[in-house]
This record gives sequence, C-alpha cells and structure tokens, in this order.
Amino acid sequence: MGSKVFTGILYTFALWVFAVYSAIAQSSNWPAARLHHTGAYDDAHKEFVVYGGYTWNQASQKVQAASDVWAWNGISWRLISDTGVHKYVASMAYDSKLQLILTFGGADDSNAIDGKLSSLEAGSWKVIKDLPSLGRADATLVYDFKRDRLVLFGGRHENVLFADTWEFDGNDWKPTFMAGPSLRSAAAAVYDSARGVTVLYGGFRPLAGLGDTWEWNGEQWKLVSESGPGPRSWPGLAYDSKRKRTILFGGEDEKGRFYSDTWAWDGKTWSRLATEGPPERIQFVMGYDSARDRVVLFGGVNDKPQHMLNDVWEFDDQTWTEKKPE
Repeated sequence: MGSKVFTGILYTFALWVFAVYSAIAQSSNWPAARLHHTGAYDDAHKEFVVYGGYTWNQASQKVQAASDVWAWNGISWRLISDTGVHKYVASMAYDSKLQLILTFGGADDSNAIDGKLSSLEAGSWKVIKDLPSLGRADATLVYDFKRDRLVLFGGRHENVLFADTWEFDGNDWKPTFMAGPSLRSAAAAVYDSARGVTVLYGGFRPLAGLGDTWEWNGEQWKLVSESGPGPRSWPGLAYDSKRKRTILFGGEDEKGRFYSDTWAWDGKTWSRLATEGPPERIQFVMGYDSARDRVVLFGGVNDKPQHMLNDVWEFDDQTWTEKKPE
C-alpha cells in the first residue's frame, strides 16, 4: 500500500485493501477488524479502550467509520457503547487526574474533520470543547500528568499538514508558539512520566518518511535522536512505566515497507528488543497496561496480503503473545 495511502489523501481507500477483512471470525464479543482507530489505557478501570476506526460493512460491501467503544481487560473484550459518533483518524489520551478517556478531532463517516475534544462518560461522549479552527486528523495527543495538560501536535486537515503544538489546560486550547518538529502527520507520541516529557517519534510529510525523536518538556521541543528504528509512519508507541522506557512497534517507511520489529527508547538511545511477534502493520493502536505489566496492541492493516486485522497481541518485555477468543 505504501505511498498510495499518503497520496490518496487520506480519506479514500481502495476497496481491494479490505477484500479480505479479518484474521479472526467476527463475533459479538470481539471487535471487528479495523484500522485508523484510536485507543488508550484506562488506569482507573484497568482496561485498554479502543474507539472507532474504519471497518468493513459486509452487507453494503464498503468501508465505513465505526462508532463502537470496546475495553480489553487482558482476557476478554467488553462493548462499552455503540451509539456515539462515527469517527476515524482521531486522537485519544487518558486524563489520570479526571480519570477520563478523552478523544480529539478526526473525521466522521462523511469525511468531515472536527475540532471537538470529548470525554467518555457512562458510555457516552460528552463534548468538552469544540474549536472548529483547530480541527485535524492523525495528530498526536498526550496527557502530561506533571503539568495537568493535554499536549496536541501536528496532524493534517485534508492535504494540509501542521507542525504546531497546542495545550489544553482544562478550559481552553492555547498555542505554544515554540519551534519543534517539522510538518507531519501519522507520528506517534507518549508521555514519559519518569522524566516528565512528551516523546514524539516519526511520521510522514510529502515525499519523506521521518525517523526523528523529539521531546517536549512544556517549555521547548528538543531533538534528541535521529537514529534508531528509521523512518516510520503510523508506528505504535507505549510507555512502559515499570522499566521507564518507551516501546515502539511497526510502522511504514518512505518506500512503503511495513515493519514488525520492536524497539525501546530509554531517553538516550534506541535499542531493538524483538524481531518476531505480530505481523507487520500500520494504523493500529498500542498502549501499556500497567496493572498487568503488558504492552497491548490491537488491529491495523497488514500488507501480506493487504487486509484489516482485529488481532490482540501483548508484549511482556521479552515476548509477544497473541491473545485469542476463548
């Protein structure tokens, strides 16, 4: 698929990508195969929450944005809601102070992009702030626990890419006006709670994949590495709070190659942890389950052959293990 995804931009997808749409039979107790969904670990409920994305409608034979919200507890999935807004390419973070899952932006089933910040409360999405001028997709969103701020970076609005940094203080979005990473979408970011910084990796800008590592401390961006996994768009990032390091998996380089390797960033260097595990993929979600000390990965799209996935994998710092329906 490679650069075809980028130059398509980015809301139309060739149907052949989805002709074979799942590695796991669909069921009422397991999320459908999907890509471009969003997810975050809910520390209060000890569950990994997944929302929306693009799914395949077998009846209509077309792709569509989904509205379902699921929670994974390490053993089984729980359907939280399926009555919300149909959304894909949105961003998600967990506010540990408010103990709420938050989502921002993305596109609906008509491909309209919004600038809504919403919280998941009692199975429904509640709009906290709607700022249409900030609307974007494929941005990174991180909750900075130390400063009690949401940090939003980059993303795109149709063909326009951004390199701006915004913070939400609980009342309003405010631009930081600080220079930092270049224009990009499809990057990944996590909050390093031990060092109090947002870690951002990779992404895509026209004609180039990016493999740089940046950190934001609330006052400035710092380029901390230009080596490591190499150019990656749509990689997965999760912060392992026990070992105090950021875990990266997969992604796509500028030549359209998908990856299935696992790396760790300790704040100084990248090191490869594993070359075996989940099949190569992009546009999946990943997070760290602190209660069970596992990195959790769900879904995405594979390129051998190209199809959507709804598999669950967990990484215990040594080995990836696929979790299957019981």
